[in-house]
Amino acid sequence: MQEVFWPLLFCLALGATWYHVLRLRERATLHARRLCERHGLQMLDDSVALHRLRLQRQRGKWQVLREYRFDTSLGGNDRRTASLTLRGDHVMHVSLPEREPAAPVPGTASAAVPYATWSPRPEPGDNNVVPIERARRTLH
Repeated sequence: MQEVFWPLLFCLALGATWYHVLRLRERATLHARRLCERHGLQMLDDSVALHRLRLQRQRGKWQVLREYRFDTSLGGNDRRTASLTLRGDHVMHVSLPEREPAAPVPGTASAAVPYATWSPRPEPGDNNVVPIERARRTLH
């Protein structure tokens, strides 16, 4: 009887853990989507990726901190990385890209500013969406 019970219990525990991790990722995606909406950013790929998982001791309890990274865009023609750190379902830290390019430091060349030519909004009529076309099948 135990020969069947332990492998079955192990599979159930593995499935429950997998389901729990997927639910945590869905909650992180929801937090990231709301964060992007609040700051006027576009969330690219509509997904988050677990970047770091660590333990933190606070008030005598061990708690898991999960850091997720995701890509954002301001005008659709740029891609910048943002991050979100969660403890349970609570947002602990947020890192968003800068909205405006940094001002040049006096006495330095303007080329030192990494996003000096970046424009936050595309011009009307500019369309950076590339249509997806089905490849033609050939016999050769």
